[in-house]
Amino acid sequence: AVVSTQSTGRMAADRLVFGIGIGLFILILMWSLVVFIGIVTLRWSKGGIVTISLISVAAVVTIILIFIPRGDINAENLEPTDELFIPRILMICFMSLSVIIGSVFWFIFKCVQPVYAKHSAAMFERAAYRTQKHN
Repeated sequence: AVVSTQSTGRMAADRLVFGIGIGLFILILMWSLVVFIGIVTLRWSKGGIVTISLISVAAVVTIILIFIPRGDINAENLEPTDELFIPRILMICFMSLSVIIGSVFWFIFKCVQPVYAKHSAAMFERAAYRTQKHN
């Protein structure tokens, strides 16, 4: 069966999430797991060997996924892309993280700050009066 270029273009677009392919999601998930498992295993006696081997395997998989052919790209089916998508998303992530961290510190240092009782001069005068009265 002959497949038209319009249907292959739609099939390729169906495999993208937010304009990002499945390979990038595999890389993000794999490197996140490598970092998490690497940090956890560094406490073990042979954790350094495990971490280095995990990083090596992840690097090999990354290189393989980078060099796998992605298919033919026809000049007719190219759509305009947003070149500032990744910097914009990174800026949003950074700003969101800053707001969250700032809110946590504000809550810790302003809302949960202990309030200590202050001794007033009247309290000391009453105590002095009581000691004089009993003498």
